Amino acid sequence: MKVLLINGSPRANGNTSELVNRLRIAAGNKAEIEEIRIFDKGIKGCMNCGACQKSVPGTFCVIGDDMSALYEKFLGSDLTILASPIYMWQFTPCTLAFLNRLHCLCRSEDFSYNDMAGKKMAVLITSGAEEEVADYAVKGLRDFCEFFSIEYKGDLRVPFAKKEKISSGECDEKVKEFAAKVLG
Repeated sequence: MKVLLINGSPRANGNTSELVNRLRIAAGNKAEIEEIRIFDKGIKGCMNCGACQKSVPGTFCVIGDDMSALYEKFLGSDLTILASPIYMWQFTPCTLAFLNRLHCLCRSEDFSYNDMAGKKMAVLITSGAEEEVADYAVKGLRDFCEFFSIEYKGDLRVPFAKKEKISSGECDEKVKEFAAKVLG
């Protein structure tokens, strides 16, 4: 299985990245995981210019930035896993920008094309508070998936996340269950 893992954490060696490492271990040889750290990339938010909605199918967003290279990776993957800490009840801004910019893959006015239909998505979440703090972000992602006909495979939330807690193996059982669920 080809997995695109979009890591939206600002910290290359923080809690979310450690959770990604534990997922790699749990996945073993069940998946080929390509991780892309997007925090350091130049990905602008959607401008709602509408150009993508008037363009020819297969044409991506007109904004010329680092997102351009991610469309083919997204389309070529069997599963996309987002990895993000929760800041102020939401995914990081770069994670949200990635999601918003996927809109160019579907003509949502009439659904005459939808390159996202049938794709699969899941999410790894770390937060400094209780699990429920991620509810708002997860609900938004589930709605996004439903609207664009993406199969939502699930989420793994690590509340009160600390790198030491994650690396010690304390979360490994949950990570293994998540891996089994989303990787099949």
